[in-house]
Amino acid sequence: MSVLKAVSLVTCSSVLLACGGGSSSTSETSVTTTGVVLPFEAVYNSGNDPISCDGTMSGLGAGVDAELLDFRLYVHGVTVVTSFQRELAVSLDTNDWQGEGVALLDFRGYISCGTEPQLPRTQVTGSVNLEDGEYLTGASFTVGVPETLNHNNLASAPTPLNVPTLHWSWQTGYKFLRMDVSVIGGDDFNVHLGSTDCTGDATVGETVTCSRSNRPQIDFPTFNFGQDVIVIDYGVLVANAIDGVDDGGAPGCMSGVTDPECDPVFTALGLDLGTGRSTSAQTVFRLK
Repeated sequence: MSVLKAVSLVTCSSVLLACGGGSSSTSETSVTTTGVVLPFEAVYNSGNDPISCDGTMSGLGAGVDAELLDFRLYVHGVTVVTSFQRELAVSLDTNDWQGEGVALLDFRGYISCGTEPQLPRTQVTGSVNLEDGEYLTGASFTVGVPETLNHNNLASAPTPLNVPTLHWSWQTGYKFLRMDVSVIGGDDFNVHLGSTDCTGDATVGETVTCSRSNRPQIDFPTFNFGQDVIVIDYGVLVANAIDGVDDGGAPGCMSGVTDPECDPVFTALGLDLGTGRSTSAQTVFRLK
């Protein structure tokens, strides 16, 4: 897995914005469009051993070993905080992995995980406008697809929202996060996160609403751009949930409110299983 370990801030262009204080006077503030890159890594323990389709992840949860099958997630609502105490929405680049303000991260090795020939995607890229002397100090994002896009027709959806294996149906929408493993000598453990308790039929033009949003909010008030990397720790995600035996419901956790494996998984993601709301107490995402 190729992992980018730096954050780039690339000056793209500068413009002058006139700020009128009256008909007889003006002042000018220089604004620079600055590129932003958020790098991610996926690991399975505190030693930062990377997930890989080519090896075994050992010592997960109650001490089980597993092989990786899938590791993808959507993020949106990417924002940064600046030294001027401004919170700015990042305008995401449009490419094969990003569009409509949504980015898809994919950590699978394309040969060993049986995927189409492509390299993993482990970064989110975009830009913001900064004033003279202003720099970035923090970052945040939301895991998942925004509600306004979650129930669109997959067949006509733009990249990266046109992936069938990350979609449940028009009614329930997208799998915001899909992390599947094959447990050696035990039951498979799949984590599929998405909105639940949904009503309405999008196929006949009805508005779909879901009472459990299930979109974790990830905040890093202090982010050292150019140094920090956002780590997704799979070991933390399943620490109190995986033991090789599925206790009921879907195999692993597929966001079912009564699934016994979901409570510890949701807690690690900073989600309230009963309400689907983000508690901001997540432990899966960290910096290094």
